[in-house]
Amino acid sequence: MRKVRLALAAGLLVSSAAAQATTVIIYVNPMTFEHYTKVVDTPGRDRALMCMAPPAVSNCKEIPVKRGR
Repeated sequence: MRKVRLALAAGLLVSSAAAQATTVIIYVNPMTFEHYTKVVDTPGRDRALMCMAPPAVSNCKEIPVKRGR
């Protein structure tokens, strides 16, 4: 029984290390307020960004991501 628990714990540690973070980019058209979303798997933490839709030249604003419910 002890070996089974150790094997399960090792499997969980290996699988959690393979997880990737997600970056969600929300593009907003300032003229019509239409928006579309692009999701990208990136290393690091989860992030959400709001940007003006191309060809607008503007910096993106980072939106805080809440953890939990």
